[in-house]
Parts: sequence; structure tokens; C-alpha cells
Amino acid sequence: MKSKIIQIFQIFIFCSFIGLALETLFKNNLLASQRLEDKKLEDVRIKMTGRDISVEQAFHMIEQQTDFKFFYIKEDVPLHDKIIIPQEEESLYQILQDFGKEFDLAFSRINNQIVAKKNGNVLPKTYKVQGTVRDASTNEPLAFASIIVDGTQQGTMTDASGRFTIVLAQNTNHLRCSYVGYKTEVVALSEQKDIPLTIRLYTMDMLLQDVTVYAHRWDVEDQSEVSMLSLQSDNIKNITSAIPDVMRSIQMLPGVSTNNEFSAKFNVRGGNQDENLVLVNGTQVYDPFHIKEASNASIGIFNVDMIRKMDLITGGFTARYGDRMSSVLNIDYREGNRDRVQGTVSLSMTNVDALVEGPIGERGSFIIAGRKSYIEYALKMLDADPNINISFYDVQGVIGYSLNPKQNFLLKFIHAGDTFFNNPDRNVHGPIFATEYPQGSPVPTSRKWGDSVDARASYYSNMIALQSMTILSSSALVKSEISIYDQRDEENSWNDDFYNYRGMYGSANIFDNYKNEHLYRNNLRIQTLELNSSFDVQLISSYGMKAGASYQHINYIQDLIYQSRGERSENFSMYPYTTVHPYIQNYDANMTGEINTQSYKAAGFLENIIQLNDQLLFNIGGRFDYFDLNKDLTWSPRINVAYRTGSGVVVRGAWGYYYQSPIYRQIAYPVASDTNTQSERAIHSVLGVDYTMMFNPLIQHFLKIKLEGYRKRYDNLISARQTSEGMVYYSRKNDATGEAWGIDGCITYSHPGFYGWISYGYLQSDQRLIHDTLGHSFPRNTDQRHTIAATGEFGLGSDWTMSLRFVYGSGYAYTPQVAVKNGQIWSWIQESPNSDYMSPYKRVDVRINKDFQIFGKSTSVFLDVSNLFNFANVQAYRYNFDYLGNPSREEVKLWSILPTFGMSVRF
Repeated sequence: MKSKIIQIFQIFIFCSFIGLALETLFKNNLLASQRLEDKKLEDVRIKMTGRDISVEQAFHMIEQQTDFKFFYIKEDVPLHDKIIIPQEEESLYQILQDFGKEFDLAFSRINNQIVAKKNGNVLPKTYKVQGTVRDASTNEPLAFASIIVDGTQQGTMTDASGRFTIVLAQNTNHLRCSYVGYKTEVVALSEQKDIPLTIRLYTMDMLLQDVTVYAHRWDVEDQSEVSMLSLQSDNIKNITSAIPDVMRSIQMLPGVSTNNEFSAKFNVRGGNQDENLVLVNGTQVYDPFHIKEASNASIGIFNVDMIRKMDLITGGFTARYGDRMSSVLNIDYREGNRDRVQGTVSLSMTNVDALVEGPIGERGSFIIAGRKSYIEYALKMLDADPNINISFYDVQGVIGYSLNPKQNFLLKFIHAGDTFFNNPDRNVHGPIFATEYPQGSPVPTSRKWGDSVDARASYYSNMIALQSMTILSSSALVKSEISIYDQRDEENSWNDDFYNYRGMYGSANIFDNYKNEHLYRNNLRIQTLELNSSFDVQLISSYGMKAGASYQHINYIQDLIYQSRGERSENFSMYPYTTVHPYIQNYDANMTGEINTQSYKAAGFLENIIQLNDQLLFNIGGRFDYFDLNKDLTWSPRINVAYRTGSGVVVRGAWGYYYQSPIYRQIAYPVASDTNTQSERAIHSVLGVDYTMMFNPLIQHFLKIKLEGYRKRYDNLISARQTSEGMVYYSRKNDATGEAWGIDGCITYSHPGFYGWISYGYLQSDQRLIHDTLGHSFPRNTDQRHTIAATGEFGLGSDWTMSLRFVYGSGYAYTPQVAVKNGQIWSWIQESPNSDYMSPYKRVDVRINKDFQIFGKSTSVFLDVSNLFNFANVQAYRYNFDYLGNPSREEVKLWSILPTFGMSVRF
């Protein structure tokens, strides 16, 4: 293992040095050009090979040795005439002077451009244009973007802050701006030459998939310039209820459902929760949730204020993303402020968190955030079980450092921990003495029953990653990363229940006694070591390519026991003889016991991004994935297309294969074999259209309408069942097929005093077991026909805002049970799988926020009320028996109304 780690680390370092070496092969070296702009031509020395050379050869030698470029009209310059160079090495200034005298030429310098003209010709009048190039979705400045005069080779590049300056002739009308991974834009120049120019570029993904749901606000002065496709950090906090959580924010978007206001987990378009890929700066994160033990609650581990951008792709994602069938949640953590130290401290009724960021010298920065909960007090306010104690914390950060403007390193880390315990508790009821008259004769009886419970759990997860990004030029960059992920779950619980019955029929003693014991132990450790690298290049303005490869070493260690055992003794059936009914049931028999397995995954992808014109864009690619534990090699072709009209309409389509390798809870056995559980597959077909009406871009006044239809065909599915406690158990076999199809729609409206949207999703998701020869299909657990979500943020004036949220779900499919009596004994029998639907889910939340200043510091306070109307939402049903032995169905309800108060201070 250690040798593999050393080898992989050596490969990573090698890739980084290769990136640095490749940088010298590109002529567009911005640093050199900036140094030359500050140098006098007299200080630039040129070596001439040969003393009798042509003008064209001389120009070529100068361009090879410097970053200067020559521009001229061929008819004005005698390119093939030769000149004798008196010295082998001469200053550039002297060489140009000699050329001017010999051929009657005049030279003028504009930055790193040298214009050659016939002496006596009047050079056109020039003017200077200054501007900034930004990402259209995040407003982030783009360093080293290419700016050229349309139809020529004259141009420049943006600096590390995305700014540029270029000197243009008066008759210049258009600039062409390009950057790797972005759609090239041709910008018309304004007649008012002194106005700074802002050029916004759309990523290829943005046009193809319209994915960005969150972007960090970069500059307070630029708030009005933030794209309408993004939610800012304040919006995220206002729509996620009591605890700021980016995982909850996406639950309000079309195609996403959860039916639980206190759970950060989500389903996308009929897919299970484990079908969603979660990445942090390209590193996969497993189970990124707090409060895993609670079946009806969870909180995402990610800090809202650390996120630069978050993309959610609900289907049809491109070939760079793999090993998941439903969606991609791609989170990019930002670097800290490189100018000054600043931060935020927040305090609420559920947790306290703090963030600090600042510079490290002139080339680096840091940003670190921490959070600690005291949610156990909130549970007591809800009148929940006083024996339950839940606590969590997390620490995360990013350290960035630039060796030079084109070479950047990021060190990212996340550590999260949870503890849960249920105080040992024993409840005993009775004995209750009564007299029954079963056949008219008095029968004295006694009943006694009770239960006990004891549970302990702790969860820890760690992620650390080192990323290297080398900008080779405005048209090429390389990213390499090495990451380590470590997850540890320790769960131990024990509970039992008993029932004792005594009856006296004359001289006969009648009894019925039973005792059930449930034991659950899960000691799990997941370790991964991953190396990945990708290369982006924009070969020409109409064609770009992205390629990459990854290797992941995986280690699963698990000690699992999930067992129910009991015994019933009674003499009702064969009086006077006692009948004993013992039983032992292993709920996960295939993997009960200890396992320790190691394996690896390898993957590679290629995307060809073709921009035929300003309206039409294609992404044609594919990827391969190999998992050694099941010897499964898969190939996934994918196609994305987008067409944008000039009237604000964008039409998008996608098709592709999406494979998902089995997780540790789905494999049949831990030994590598081609007979092990194979990868599941979904075939996506997506077609959508959206229309944007921009009323006033300066104040972000717009209306956007989006409609998208989809179909997913599943095969090789691993069937699963879900308990009333929310636990999922897999068959560990590829024993099912399925299909999901539906329509998602969303209307978004923005105005200086209001921002909000309403989304609707219709879904039908079915599944069929392969061994069912009759071909019966039934809904999946995630099937919910209708989902509606709406949110709005209203400005009330004087720095007061109010946010409203509304969610409606028609109810998930579930498997009901029916009570059947056999003689004197009742039992629960399961009906057809998922043959009924839960009652509709409804929730309304409200949040009021006030911003003000305390001692010159920006401060905000809020009051948040979740489930304002106290709707009694049901999560599941439990099927039990009362102390008389009669069947009873219990509703497992979600939490009631929860008010929360908090404040935050920025410094």
C-alpha cells in the first residue's frame, strides 16, 4: 500500500512538472510580454543567424526570441529584400533603425505589437480600450483570456485579475474574446470610447446544461452584475430553513424531491439518493451529511460562505462525470481574500460557526471555517425523546498559493464528526389484572409488557486534496490532483420488547409469552486514494477538447451484524402442551461478519466541444470505467447539443449511457470476480427549452421560463427495500430493470425588490424484477407524481427582508401491510411492492431578516419558522401490536413547527 502511495505521489509531482515544462512551449507568455512592455527597445538584445538575411527572416527571428509580433501590409514591406547585419548580436532598437533607413520604413510600438508601415504613410489614429473579462454565471474574473481584433492577429491577454488594455485603430468595430472551456464571444465596441468594457463569457457547460445554482458574490460593488442564473450566499441562507445548507437549497429546484424539511438528502428524477455524485473541487465525497443516525434528519457538511460556485446537473451530464446514474452536484470551494483578513461569526439556536480568510504573503491566501452544533436543545424544544443526544462539528479550509501567475496550488481539507447516543431506557407496563368472559364464564388474567433500548454511534470523515493548475496559455490548461478520503462509522444498538400473558381457566393455567431482541453493529471504514488529471485546450475558436484520466484505490473494512432473534412460548395451540417458536433472522446475511477488501477503479474520458457558430454548440464524448472488484469495464458514449436564438430562447438536448458501480452495501461478496454484482446502467434522453426576457440588466430585472422533458431507462438495477426507520437494504444482485420519465418546469422572476421562483415536476418511475416471469412492474420508492416548490424573497425596506417557502409533494410510493388473523393470533402481511402512496406532504416556512451596523461591523439577525402551519407530515408507518395482541399501525411523523433565532457579524 505504501509503495503504491509513493508511486502515485511521484506521478502527481511528475505531472505538475510536466505542466510547468509545457508552459515554455507556448509563445503567448504573458509574463514575458509584460516585462517587455516595461523595457526599452534598446535593452532587448537580438541574435541574428547569418549576416545576409531577408526582412521576413529578420522579423521571424525577432518573434522567436521575444514576445513581440509584427503587423504590416504586405504591399508596404519588401519582405524578400535582404539586408546585411553588421553584428551577430544587436539591440532591437538598432535593428529597426537600420531597417527603416534601408527600406524607408517606419515602426510604431503598441504594447508587444510592432507595426511596420511605409515611411510617409500616416498611421491611423488610435485609442485605448480598457476592460475586464468575467464568467457570466459567477461574475468571477478570468485570467489570461485572449482578446484580439476580429479578423486580425492583433491582440492581448487579460492579467491575473481579468483586466486588459489594448490600443486600437479608430475604425476598429469588434473584438473577439476566447478562453479555454468558454464559448467565444464577438463584442461590438461602443462609440463612447472612454467607457470601461466588461466582457462576459459563458462556459460551454452553461449553454449545454444551464447548471449553476449558486455562485459566491465576489465584490459588493458588482452585486447588480451577478448573473440571473446564480443564487448568492444570502439567498441560500434564506431558503434553507433553520440551518444554512447548500444541500437543502437544491431541494427547491425542479426535478428534485425529498419530502422532509430536516433532511439534506435528496432524490433526482426518480433516482435513489445514492445515485447522486457529489464533488468538491473535483474530489468525490461520500455521505457528506451530519446526523446520519436519525432516520428523518440530516445536515450537509459544506460551508455556504466557502463555496465559489455550485452546479447541479439533473441529467444528461457530459463525459467528464462518471460512476453515477442520476445527477452531479459539483461544489467549488473558493480561495481566501488576498488583500486583507476578514471573516464572519454566526450564532443560532442550533449551532455556532465562524469563518476567517486572508492573505499569505503576496502569492497565497487561506480560508478556514468551523461549526459546532448544540442541536440537542432544539430537539428538547420539539418535545422529542429526552434520552436522545445528537451533536456534530466540522472544520474545513482551502490554502492557495501561486508559484507564478500561471501556476497555482490548492490544498483543501474537510473534517466532520458526529456523536449520537440514546440513554439506556427500560419501560415496563403492568401487570394489569382483569377479568374476561370469553364464553360467559369469568376468567382472571394478567398482562405485562415493556421494552428497552440502548444505542451509541460516532461518525468521522476526512478529506484532504492537493490540486495543481497550470495555465499553459489562454487556450490550454492542465489540472492534476491527489486526494485522500477516510470515513469511519461506528454504530452499536440493542433493543428488546416482551409480552407476558396469564389466564386461569378453571384449574388450567393458560399463558402466552414472547421476547424479541434486535442487535445492530456496524463498524465501517472506507479509505480511498485518488489521482486524477485533466487537460483543456481550445485548438481554434470553434473547437475545444477536454480529456482526463483517474485512478482510485479503495479499501473497505466492515464488521456488520444486524440480527433479530426471539422466542414465543404458549400453550394456547396444544393445551396442555407448551409450544415454543424460536427464530433468528439476519437482515443482511450476505455480508454479516467481518470483511476487509481492497480494489481499484480506473477511468478516462474525452470531450469534443464544437461551436459551429454563435448559436449552435455540440459536446460529443465518451468515457470508460473499470472496477476491479467485479472485473467490469464499461463504455459510455454521450452527446449534448444546444441552440441559442437571438430572441432569448435556448433549446437543449442530451443523450448518453450512465453506469454506476456497486457500493460496499451492494456487492455480493468482497472477493474480486466477474460474477460479483455488476454496474447498474441508465440511458438518459433529455430535451428542454428555456426563454429569458431581460427587462433591465443593470438592476437584474428579468423573467425566465424553463421546461424540460426526460426519460431514463434502467437495466442491471440492484433492487432494494426501505424500512419504516428509513434504512435501505439491497438485494446485492442485478435483479431488476426500470424506467423513469417526466417533465420539469420552472419560472423565475427577479426585481430589485423581489427574487423568487416556482417549480413543478411530474414524475413516473417504475421497476420490474427480472425473475418475475409475468412482467409485473411497480413504482420505485422514489416515485412521486407531483412536486411543487416555490420561494420568494421580498425587500421590506430599511434593510428588512422576508423570505417565504412552500413545498408540496403528492407522496412517495410505499409497500403497505395488512393485518391477518390466524386463529387467536394476528400477524402483519406485506401487500404488493409499493402498491400505495404516502399522504401528501405540505410545508410553509417563513424567515425575517434585518441588516444593520454594530460598532461599524455588518450585522444581521433573523427569525426563521419552519413548518409555520404545523402540518402533520407522515414519513412512514410502523406495524405493531398493542398489549392485547391486536394489530396497530403507527404513523412515523416528521418534526412539528420549529422557530429558530440567530445572528451573524462580518468583520
